Amino acid sequence: MFTGSKPKAGLMLRPWHVLGIYAVLLALYVTLLHPWLMNWGATEAEQRMALPGDEVATSPNTAYFTRAITINAPADEVWPWIVQIGQDRAGFYSNDWLENIFLADIHNANVIHPEWQRRQLGDVVPLVPPDYLGGLPAKYFVGEPGATIGPHIWLLQPGRAIADTPGRFVLVPVDDHTTRLLLRESIEANTPGGGAPGVVAGRLVWDPMHFVMVQRMLQGIKERAEGQPLVPPALEVAARIGWVLAGLGLTGLFLMRRRGYLWLLIPLAAASPSLAFTGDPNAALVGFLAVGITVWGALVFGRRWWARYALIGGGSAPGPGARSRRVRPLRCAVRSDRRGGPSCHAAQSKAGRHN
Repeated sequence: MFTGSKPKAGLMLRPWHVLGIYAVLLALYVTLLHPWLMNWGATEAEQRMALPGDEVATSPNTAYFTRAITINAPADEVWPWIVQIGQDRAGFYSNDWLENIFLADIHNANVIHPEWQRRQLGDVVPLVPPDYLGGLPAKYFVGEPGATIGPHIWLLQPGRAIADTPGRFVLVPVDDHTTRLLLRESIEANTPGGGAPGVVAGRLVWDPMHFVMVQRMLQGIKERAEGQPLVPPALEVAARIGWVLAGLGLTGLFLMRRRGYLWLLIPLAAASPSLAFTGDPNAALVGFLAVGITVWGALVFGRRWWARYALIGGGSAPGPGARSRRVRPLRCAVRSDRRGGPSCHAAQSKAGRHN
């Protein structure tokens, strides 16, 4: 029976709620997260330390950020992994599946290749294949279709320092069995465009994206030099099985909907280029899931999906099934109580048929 207490209305996520959440997250990012990720792993002494290549500054006020990692191996065992970095060689030891979503055709090596151990000043370290996207990026950035896109080697001290591969790698021996690997980059070089818009875009978009890849690259060098995988093999196998099951589950959700197979073509089309041009099934699966979840959520929840989708990565919003309107049984129940009419249960059942 109706007790007289009013049920709470459904949670409504309005645009200013989203903006407020983003404002809080932005403040936390600027004050705490950004300073941490820009000098991840480096001590204050290492951040101030003069390193090879600092003297080749574009201006006296050039500012740098430094990231670092401890590797339990001597420097001469770390160097071979660094010198063979490049799209045409050993990859970048980072998230190659993410790189291959963008068709970079990068495949990380897990062994040292003797034929990749020579570098010379002026060498170009390719970031993408020469025919990347039909050679259009090469024509735009280099002025010549099919040209190699990537930084040039301008610093080479074998066994100690190399730049730009990309970034400036410096090996600092700690003892006979331990090395600190420092990666220093200029803030100016990591600011796209110019002026205030370039600075804002760099801090909010480029810096976190770049950090994700660079952190994994440093960890990739560490695990290869030490001969110890970052992720235990059993856990990696379990994760791969989980990704595959997620893909199968999403496929099933599409097929359960009327004409869902037609909508399924969209994520399949998004995943196909990665598989066709790079042969990377992991990149294809991630692309399928990212696009598929977006399309499926829009189909099921309509306009209610997008505000929550914008916050879903941070876990800041309720599930997409939360109602954005008042609970209709409340009005029925209150009216029934006043008139001495049907019970609360009956009123709720009637309202449920109208929803």
